[in-house]
Amino acid sequence: MLSIGLVLGAGGIIGTAYHAGTLAALADQTGWDPRRATVIVGTSAGSGVGATVRAGLPIIDQFNRTVGRPTSPDTTRRIAGMPRLDLPGPQEMALRPVPASPAMIARSVLRRGRVRPGIAVAGTMPRGRVPTAVMAERVNWLHDHHWPTDALWICAVELGSGKRVVFGRNRHDADVGTAVAASSAIPGFFEPVALGGSEFIDGGAHSPTNADLVADLHLDLVVVVSPMSATRSAQGRDLQSLNRGLHALTLAGEVRRIREAGTPVLVLQPTSADRAVMGDQLMDPQRAGPAAEQAYLSVEGKLARDESRQATEILRAATS
Repeated sequence: MLSIGLVLGAGGIIGTAYHAGTLAALADQTGWDPRRATVIVGTSAGSGVGATVRAGLPIIDQFNRTVGRPTSPDTTRRIAGMPRLDLPGPQEMALRPVPASPAMIARSVLRRGRVRPGIAVAGTMPRGRVPTAVMAERVNWLHDHHWPTDALWICAVELGSGKRVVFGRNRHDADVGTAVAASSAIPGFFEPVALGGSEFIDGGAHSPTNADLVADLHLDLVVVVSPMSATRSAQGRDLQSLNRGLHALTLAGEVRRIREAGTPVLVLQPTSADRAVMGDQLMDPQRAGPAAEQAYLSVEGKLARDESRQATEILRAATS
C-alpha cells in the first residue's frame, strides 16, 4: 500500500473552508480519500480538519456543511447535539495592550539558528480572551476523548519558551480536543490553553504548515494544503500579500527538505481567484462557503494540468 502524508496548515475559519474545498476536489478528481492518509499533520485550522478526518467523517460532508448543503445521514447523526462554537465580533474583543510573553519575544530573537518572526509576533500580542473549551468539546464529541489509532500530529507552541510541541508524536498528555484547542489558540484572540503546568498557543506561530515534520518519513507522496500562503502569481504588494509571501518562503523551505529526502510533494495554496473570494479576514464566517467552492474549482483546475500528473497518478494508485 502506498503511503501518503497529509499536511493541513493554519488559516482560521477561512482556512478551514479552504481545506474543505481543496480536499473535496482532491477526493473527487483522484478517488483518494483523506481518511486513508498514513499520517496527518495539522496546524491551527488544519488541526481541526485533521481531527475531523481522523474521526471518520467523509470530506464531502465537511465540504457540504461549509457550503450549506445536507450531509449524509451518518454524519448528520454523529454531529447532532454537538456544541455550537459562537465567536465574538471584533467590537467585543477589547484587549489590554500588554504582551502575552515578553520572554518569548526575547528568546525568539536571541535563539541560535533561524529566527521565526511568528514566535516574536505572538509574544507581543496580548492574551486572548475567547475561551477554547467549546472548541475542545466539539472535537472530543467525535472522538470520545480517545486519540485516533492512525497517526495524527497536532502542532502547538509553548507560550514562554516558544518551542514547537507536536501532540500525538512526542507529547501524549492531551486528548484530541485539548490538542486542537491548543493548536488553534490564535494569539490575541483565543485564551492560551493550559496543560501540564504550561500554556500553549497556535502552532502557526512556529510555521503555518509545519510540513518539515514528515521530511524523514520516506513516504510515497506528501500533500500540503497551505491556506495562509499563496501562489507566486497571487502575491501582490499589499500587507496581506507580504505576509503570504513570507509564509510561502517558509513553506518552500519545508517542501525543499521533503523533496531532498526523495519524496514528491503536491502543494495546494490559494491562487489569485481564491484570494479574491477569501478576503483578508480569516475569521469571517460569511466568506466560508464561497471560499470552499472557489478552492474546489482551483484545485480541480490544478489537478488537470501536467505539473500535477505525478501526484495524481500516485493518489489514484493509492486507492487500489
